[in-house]
Amino acid sequence: MATSGSGTEALARVLLGSSLGVKRGENVIIETWSHSLPYATACVTEARRRGANPLLFLEDEAAYWRSLEVVPKAQMGRVGSHEWAALAKAQAYVFFPGPANRPRWRALPGKDSRQTVAYNREWYRRAKAGHLRGVRSILGYASDETAAHWHVDGPAWREQLVRGSTQSDASAIKRDVARLTPKLRKGRELRIMAPNGTDFTLQLRGRPPISDDGITDATDVKAGNNMAVQPPGFVAVAIDEKTASGIAVANRPSFLGSGRIDGGQWEFEHGQMVSATFTDGGDTFEKSSQEATPGWNRAGFFSVGVNPALDPGTPQVEDQEAGAVAVGIGGNAGYGGSNQNPFLAWLIIGEATVALDGKPLVDRGKLL
Repeated sequence: MATSGSGTEALARVLLGSSLGVKRGENVIIETWSHSLPYATACVTEARRRGANPLLFLEDEAAYWRSLEVVPKAQMGRVGSHEWAALAKAQAYVFFPGPANRPRWRALPGKDSRQTVAYNREWYRRAKAGHLRGVRSILGYASDETAAHWHVDGPAWREQLVRGSTQSDASAIKRDVARLTPKLRKGRELRIMAPNGTDFTLQLRGRPPISDDGITDATDVKAGNNMAVQPPGFVAVAIDEKTASGIAVANRPSFLGSGRIDGGQWEFEHGQMVSATFTDGGDTFEKSSQEATPGWNRAGFFSVGVNPALDPGTPQVEDQEAGAVAVGIGGNAGYGGSNQNPFLAWLIIGEATVALDGKPLVDRGKLL
């Protein structure tokens, strides 16, 4: 999928450098799938260049799907004691997720897909206990199979993600995240407006925002935040689920598990989405919403992107473009909210103006 060269090497320097600050003598696990192996091997070389000790874990795509055909799904969600031992001895961890054929994985029955990742909770528990510093590269999701599912060009998508990591200003993103987080924690009302007809008001409830600046340092580890994401960055907050009102109109695509949606227009009353139209992808959205349980159409979260190196509408990080705002519906427990619904969808609005308690937060897509 990837090719060796300056792009992979530059990315490796970001992942092991500004993201994780890998030091001489540290043990580094680099976990990858076969489709992202060139990025992972660049990280192996970079770890050695920094005087660290790399260990490469490889999951082969073909072997994975063959295993799903011949062994119980629960067995796929197990981790052996030898891998736990390696994790316990590591100080840093780089992850390129998979499988490459994410659409096929998402099409598995819910119980089967959950069983294949049953180790997740225990993995994060051990990572926190071991003070592991980790980073997940979105490039692991940028396979040709997923690109085809979302109707984007795979190589162009991967180039966008590499630029979003290697050409971003890590210090500036960290400052913006630190500046926006307390504002969204203390604020009470957000009004989002845009020339495309967006005029949307929501209430906040003093909930702690979640954020990602692409860095996992000692402060993050102490707070229990062991995994950063590359490219970074965003600040998101769970909103009051019962008060959103108005109209949100997207001018960026949203790349959902069910498929891509474009030109979304959602109308809200008393926190509930009461109508939804799309220029494209509405059929997939309608199908997934019809299968959802009550509460799927409740307003759930707000986020603002802070990465100026990301192109508008870059899949999987479409919400992280600097100044772009996202409005989400459905389960917001992962954002600190009360809605446990498994359904989750969002619209992205670029060039928006956002006021927090009447004071400007974003002006026509520019962070203030």
